[in-house]
Amino acid sequence: MSVSRTPPKTDARPTSPSHFGSDPALYTPESRQLLDSNIMKRTKRRYNDPSNTADITLSDILVRVEEIKKQQDSKFTSLESSMKELTNQNIDIKKSMMLLSEKYDEVLGNLKSLQKENGSLKSHIKTLETKVEQFEKNMRTSMIEIRNVPVTEPENKEHLVEIAKRIGTVISVPILDSDIRDAFRIKRKDKPSGIIVVDFTSTLKREKFLRATVTYKNSNSDQRLSTNKLAIAGPDKPIYVAESLTASVRRLHYQTRLFAKRHSFDHCWISYGKVFLKRKGDQHRLRINSEEDLRNLEKNI
Repeated sequence: MSVSRTPPKTDARPTSPSHFGSDPALYTPESRQLLDSNIMKRTKRRYNDPSNTADITLSDILVRVEEIKKQQDSKFTSLESSMKELTNQNIDIKKSMMLLSEKYDEVLGNLKSLQKENGSLKSHIKTLETKVEQFEKNMRTSMIEIRNVPVTEPENKEHLVEIAKRIGTVISVPILDSDIRDAFRIKRKDKPSGIIVVDFTSTLKREKFLRATVTYKNSNSDQRLSTNKLAIAGPDKPIYVAESLTASVRRLHYQTRLFAKRHSFDHCWISYGKVFLKRKGDQHRLRINSEEDLRNLEKNI
């Protein structure tokens, strides 16, 4: 493929060169100065242009420096005051902490003294409780308790003594008026009949009465001691005779009976205010002095 171009057609007529008019004074010094004056120059403002600070004098600078110095002095004074205030607060806090430490040591010393005194008082109270318990046991060595006897109205000591005499007749231990020092009933909310307490004049008489009661119970299992046996009006009710116990021994006896049922002990009884346990066929009996003995015994079973 041809890439040649067809030459343009040319006019056959001859042409003469054209001349244009020009200013002969285009590059003269006067025209150049005029040209430069008409051209606007872009100027960049310099930082801290000397033309802006041409009017600042040394006295102005000194005044400015003095103002800055006063501001710095004021700030320093305020900071110094704050530091002194913080220092004083720290001193007060330190004094308070030392005072609290002294008070704590004093309170700790008092607490140790109170704990020691409390331990001494507990020991003394336990000793007193033991003495009171023993005193009550000694007082009850001549007493028996008769339970489940209905109340008769009016009731007085003569009626209660008469009941004790009737029981003595049934168990073959005659009781005289001179054998009984006192008789009274302890009324309880949970049991309207209450407990009749009979105080004999001697411990020997009481022991004889209690042994005869046990013998009667064992030999007459089909005919237990009851209200009909004592000729007491009303429905027939069983009557129980036992030692007179203190509140602590009564509670211990109750807990021991429950323990005997849980762990298949055959016998649980009281003798002279002491609680005992025994298994059937075992030659040894266990004396229970406190509930702690029951807990220790349960661990070893």
